[in-house]
Amino acid sequence: MIRLAISADGHINEPGDLWNENLPASLVKDGPRVEVHDGKIAMVVEGRVIRRLAPAPPGMPEGSISSLGKWSENDSASRLEALARDGVSGEVLYPTVTFFTAYSIENRELQRAVCEVYNDWIADTFADPHFAPVAVLPSAQPATCAKELERLAPKGICAGLLPAHSDDLPFNRPEWEPLWETAADLGISLSFHAGTGRHQAPIRGEGGAVANYVITCSGPIETASVLCASGILERHPKLRVVLVECGSGWLAWALDAMDDAYREHQMFVKPKLAELPSAYFRRQGGVTFQRDRVGILNRIHTGDRCLMWGSDYPHPEGTYPKSREILEEEFKDVPQDSTDDLTWRNAARLYGLATPEGFAVG
Repeated sequence: MIRLAISADGHINEPGDLWNENLPASLVKDGPRVEVHDGKIAMVVEGRVIRRLAPAPPGMPEGSISSLGKWSENDSASRLEALARDGVSGEVLYPTVTFFTAYSIENRELQRAVCEVYNDWIADTFADPHFAPVAVLPSAQPATCAKELERLAPKGICAGLLPAHSDDLPFNRPEWEPLWETAADLGISLSFHAGTGRHQAPIRGEGGAVANYVITCSGPIETASVLCASGILERHPKLRVVLVECGSGWLAWALDAMDDAYREHQMFVKPKLAELPSAYFRRQGGVTFQRDRVGILNRIHTGDRCLMWGSDYPHPEGTYPKSREILEEEFKDVPQDSTDDLTWRNAARLYGLATPEGFAVG
C-alpha cells in the first residue's frame, strides 16, 4: 500500500526573464533564454542553440518567450497544488533551462553568475519544508562549486547538482577534492543528473530515439563506478551522492560488476580500498526512478537505502498525473517497510523534507 509519496525528482520551469533581470548588465546578452528559433522552441546561451525542444505553435513569433508552457508553477503554493493533484506531498526540485544550459557555458564568469542567479531564486522561492531545492554548481570550476555550497548553506540548500559526466575534468581528479570535502562537512548531498555532460543523442537515424534514451539512462553507471572505485566515497564517508533520473534496474548488476573487477583485476587496481566498491555505494549512494519494476525487485541485491522514487514532473516520461496509481501497481507485492523506504522515507531522510503527523522518518 502506498501510504505517502515524496518525489525525489521534479523539475521547475524557471521564468524566462530570470537572467535578463538578474545578471550583471555586461553578461545579460549571453545569458540563458528560451526562444523561438527557426520555428522551434529552443534553449539558447551565449548566442548558441543548446537544445531544441519542440515545434513552436503556429503564429508564435521568433524571439524570446516567457515560459516553457502550461507547467510554470513558479511559486510554492501553485507547485503544492500540482503535487496534491498527483497525490504527492513533497518534492526535490531540479531546474530545466539551467539544467540544459549551465554546463554548456564557456565563459566561466557567466557560468558562475548564471548558477548564482538561479540558486538564489530557487532557494528564496521554494523555502518551504515540503520542497528541497537543488543548487546548480558551476562545474567547470570545482573550487568555486565548494564556495557556492558554503554561500548557500545558510539558505537551507541541502543538495548541489553536477553533470553526470565531466570529460574535461573527470571526477577522480584532485581538483574536485575541495568540493567533496565541503559537501561532506556541510551535510549537503551531491546529485548527478542523467543526460548532462555529454551529447544526449549520439545515435542518428533509425532506432535512435530508443537507443539514445537507453544510453542516457545508463550513463551514470560510469559515474557511480568512479565515485566508488577511485576512493572518493571512502575518503569522505559523510558524503552522500545521488544519480538522478536514470532508473535503478542497472544498479544491482553494476555493484556486482564493480566488485568482480576489483577482485579479478587486483594487479591493476588503485587505490586499494578497505571494502569492496559496492559497499561504499550501498552506504552513501542513491538513485532515482519513475517506473522501474526490475529495480524494485532487485532491491534485495542493492538494499532499500539506495532507491528513491521520483515523478519527474512535469516531464512527459514522468508519472504525473497518475503517480499514486502507478506506484500501487509497481509496489503491489512489496513489503510495507520497503515500500515506505522507496516511496517517501529515503527522500525525507536525505533531504529533510516535511512529513505528515504519524510518518516518522526514523
